[in-house]
Amino acid sequence: MKKTIYACIATCLVIISTSCNKETEVASPGLQSSSIDASQPSDKHFIGEHFGGGIIFYLNNSGDHGLIAASADFEEAIFWSEKDTLNGATDTALGSGAGNTRRIVKIQGFPEFEADTYAALECLELSQNGYQDWYMPSIGELNKLYENKAIIGGFQQFSYWSSSESNAKKAWLKNFNTGLQILQVKTASYAVRPVRKF
Repeated sequence: MKKTIYACIATCLVIISTSCNKETEVASPGLQSSSIDASQPSDKHFIGEHFGGGIIFYLNNSGDHGLIAASADFEEAIFWSEKDTLNGATDTALGSGAGNTRRIVKIQGFPEFEADTYAALECLELSQNGYQDWYMPSIGELNKLYENKAIIGGFQQFSYWSSSESNAKKAWLKNFNTGLQILQVKTASYAVRPVRKF
């Protein structure tokens, strides 16, 4: 009788011990995996990340290339052009602002007096945080910048020039208060936020 009781108790202890070990074995990999994942640094970029001399405001599908905004506007509003000129800067798509900026500067050139400088030239000549490839965003790029303005920060409640022109007299701008995309005469002065690619 005593042998039967001892055998029963021994069997129960083996079953309980095996159950506990199985639970531990199942639980351990999950916990271990979580702690490994948490300690691994992420190599993916994100919107709002301070990177490449400014703040990322757009990423492509793979997340390894995108657009960076300077952390602040130019101190003063500036005109798009001192006079009515057709520059061939009509591209509006993402990534086209750099080409627009170069076309504008090629047509308008380098003014004799610093007071006669214009938005595209200011962007092209900007050297900030170790980078010298800044440009004036296209209207498509400016729209993306507007979509993420709360994350990027530092924007004023007024309009920003894009590098996309419509004709000799007018170019596109974006109102960062209302979100409207507007055509305005190039000789008017508005804010500018330089951007760059990475």
